[in-house]
Amino acid sequence: MSSLPLTLGCTVALSPESQEKLKSTFSSVIYKPASSKEEFTSDELSKIEIFFTRNTGPPAEVKSLDQVPKLKHVQLASAGADKAIQHPIMQEHAKLQKDQGKDQTGQLTLSTASGTHVLSIPNYAVGMVICLLHQLPRQIIAARNEKRWLSETEADADGEVYYARSTFNRTAGFLGYGALGRETARLLKAHGMRIVAANTSGKASPQDGYIIPGTGDKEGSLPDEYYSTKDPKSVEKFLNQCDVLVASLPNTPATKGFLNKDRLALLPPQAVIVNVGRGNAIPSDDLIAALDKPNGLFGAALDVTDPEPLPDNHPLFSHPKVIITPHVSGNTEGEMDIAADIVVENGKRLSEGKDVLNRVEFERGY
Repeated sequence: MSSLPLTLGCTVALSPESQEKLKSTFSSVIYKPASSKEEFTSDELSKIEIFFTRNTGPPAEVKSLDQVPKLKHVQLASAGADKAIQHPIMQEHAKLQKDQGKDQTGQLTLSTASGTHVLSIPNYAVGMVICLLHQLPRQIIAARNEKRWLSETEADADGEVYYARSTFNRTAGFLGYGALGRETARLLKAHGMRIVAANTSGKASPQDGYIIPGTGDKEGSLPDEYYSTKDPKSVEKFLNQCDVLVASLPNTPATKGFLNKDRLALLPPQAVIVNVGRGNAIPSDDLIAALDKPNGLFGAALDVTDPEPLPDNHPLFSHPKVIITPHVSGNTEGEMDIAADIVVENGKRLSEGKDVLNRVEFERGY
């Protein structure tokens, strides 16, 4: 294949193999990973047509669209776009869209690396579900700290003879059914779980965007039922049956505080929550109250928190029913190299006049 007639600016640190892949794909690559602290010159910025960047968008020296007159597309190496949308040129672009009263996305598009993290985050979610249902953190911490063999009643939070809660025949609900939700559903289905999902439409839809072969739920056929996050009654029916709730919501005004105390109270007794989306979907005070309530939540695993990072000595850190990880579940082995594949594909699409994969809708926020 001949090189695509595009100039790529890359701020993402890549393996030598991925660097060569980009150089063989694009006619020109300006590689300045953020770690080098080397800025792009005015001349370089004037030539760049695609930026491949981390979650914050183009480098800080880019402050206006005038500096990047040829820029057509910004490809993020992250699944979330909330920080990049706040970048000055993205805000400028959004204002142009609004002021001119027509679609300006032909001038500049933004897309995420959604789909690259399905090799790690779904595995994390499944592992956390099993850890919580088996009360493994309680046993591990007690054994390490006390250096003795626990009795079966000591191994159980309620002081009963210990037993492992099973995934089999329990219902796993997915709040958000994108790439992460679909792959997690596929894995939990293999553990004997019934699957339900809540999304904006309340309907099954084909999986779009970047898909690693063999992963996900391409036709959206795994859930027995779908529910709409826009309909309070539908949300209530959804939450009422979630023995396990996996949240993978993006950060938008509509998702902030979505799982408040009233909605947490709708979950079945002894339900388990895993949050791998954005921390502000679950207010921490409301979560603690739900965990402490008699016959309330059985446990929660949080890779994202409210606020984030969680302040030192926050009560969630030491809560006996909670597992906290520092937003690393998406640190997939070779994730930037996988994201480079999306850059290549989107470069081809731009050259052919097609829409890009994982395109962000500015008004929607993802």
